[in-house]
Order: sequence, then structure tokens, then C-alpha cells
Amino acid sequence: MRKALRAYSSWRKRSDSLELTGDELQFFSYFSKIAGVEAVDFEKTEFGLVFLVQKQDLGRAIGKQGSTIEKLRRAFKQNVFVFADSSELEEFVHNLFNNITITNLEIREAMGEKAVFMMVDEKDRGLAIGKEGMRIKIAKKLLKRKFNSTISVKTRRNAIDIPPDHVV
Repeated sequence: MRKALRAYSSWRKRSDSLELTGDELQFFSYFSKIAGVEAVDFEKTEFGLVFLVQKQDLGRAIGKQGSTIEKLRRAFKQNVFVFADSSELEEFVHNLFNNITITNLEIREAMGEKAVFMMVDEKDRGLAIGKEGMRIKIAKKLLKRKFNSTISVKTRRNAIDIPPDHVV
């Protein structure tokens, strides 16, 4: 529990003082006990609990064929998402969308806020956004808090090859 509190307090400061509820401490403690790794941060969302772990701990936190995630879902009685953490914005975005081919990632800064424009193939658009916008909403929430950043997903439609002798 102390390790979880230490990890939590080093990453999650809501203001000058640290605010933790009993539930939040339990989330860290149970996650660590079940997954066998420590979460460095977490966010409670409308879609479930999102835990961030060190990149080298990601495989263990997920488990073989998602077995650890399934145990966590049963223990917390809600969806659980686990992503690799990073202090670099570009790497963090790639970690959030690790199963999607990102064709272009552009980061712009204006008035102290960063904007991330992520280009994906049309076929990956649904994965990038997620069911009911779940994945993109989770990404927006994490990026806003961690990097004071927003994210937009754009798609690139593949050009259709038309034979030169085709008459329209």
C-alpha cells in the first residue's frame, strides 16, 4: 500500500496538496496485488478504470491472453484499461493507440496548450475512436491532465486505383 501511495503521490498532484480518497488507495493496492506490478497513475472514467504502468511492466500487467485484465475486471466490477506510461507526448500517444497504425502524428503548440493531430487509415478509424467514443475520450482525458494537450483523429482515405483504360 505504501508503494502504491508513493507512486500515486509522485505523479498525481491535483493542486499544491495531494487529495486521495479511500477508493483511490484501494484501486492502487488491488491493482498492485492482482497484477504484480505497480501502477504509476490511474484515472477513473465513465468507461472504467485506466491504469498507467511502466513500459517494461505492461506485459505482466495485461497477463497472458489478457488474463490479468480479466481478473482486475472481476475484482473492480468494471472495465479496466492498462497502458504504458511515458513522459514524452509522442510516445505516450503511440502507447495509447498501440494496435493502430498511425500514419502521421503532428504536434502543434498555441497559447501554452499542445494539440495532437493523429492521422490513421480509414480502416483503423473505428479502433481509434472506440465504441461510443470510449478510446478517444480516455485519450483526451489523459492527455489533458498529463500534458495539457488535446487530440484529434483524422483519417486518410486510400486512393482507389482506376485502370487507365477505364471509361467513366
